Amino acid sequence: MNEELKNVQALDDNEMNEATGGAGQARWIQYTIKRGDTLIKIANRFGVSVANLCQWNGISDPDYIVAGHRLSIYTRR
Repeated sequence: MNEELKNVQALDDNEMNEATGGAGQARWIQYTIKRGDTLIKIANRFGVSVANLCQWNGISDPDYIVAGHRLSIYTRR
């Protein structure tokens, strides 16, 4: 497990509820970036923010992602 994911898993329930839009069953998923994806599209698809995607995955430049890389996403969808 990468260091960023360990840090995110240390967040408390309130922080995770805020990050994913409220109460309900949430889980970690792995998403493989596809050609043409943007962080905005991915964030909207899974109901999270671009800022959270960057934090959870150690992304420093949200305009630069690579098809084939995997993202860890904490989502209710």
